[in-house]
Amino acid sequence: MYPFLRLGWTLFSARKMPSMNPLDMHVSQHRCRLVDCDIFGEMNNGRILTLYEMGRFQAAVRMGLWALLKKRRWGLTVAGTSIRYRKRITPFEKYETRTRISTWDERFVYIEQGMFKMNGECASNVLFRTAVVSKGRAVPTQELIKALNITAPRPEPAQWVTNWIDAEATRIWPPELNKT
Repeated sequence: MYPFLRLGWTLFSARKMPSMNPLDMHVSQHRCRLVDCDIFGEMNNGRILTLYEMGRFQAAVRMGLWALLKKRRWGLTVAGTSIRYRKRITPFEKYETRTRISTWDERFVYIEQGMFKMNGECASNVLFRTAVVSKGRAVPTQELIKALNITAPRPEPAQWVTNWIDAEATRIWPPELNKT
């Protein structure tokens, strides 16, 4: 079940945080709850994606995107994900989520996030290809950048980010998963 109460608390607490430049990193601390865990006593991989969403939403509030979404009746969507899991997060363990815009292109904004254990070890790292949508269509990224008053140049992505973007461009859609 989607953690709506947790989302409400996350958005409420974000309003009390200082505003941030959209190109800065958002950092937040959390604790793994029992409902976040699977039968193996660690944070469930599906829940990790949901908790990353909380970090993106909180960053959106702090950078003014959330207010802009409401004002213009825009929405957010995820168009692709690449995740790497490396360390377990166990019940009641504290961790930190870091969120930043990696880069953007004409259609998408690429957001990188990481979950870090309190000893500094990275537990997981994810790259999201995201878009702002209006009436079922992606809002051109330049319109979004202008609306957020971003005047700095587009961030240069890490090589692995560029490689992933290029690889995704070669991916067949829809997939050829025919029954045999």
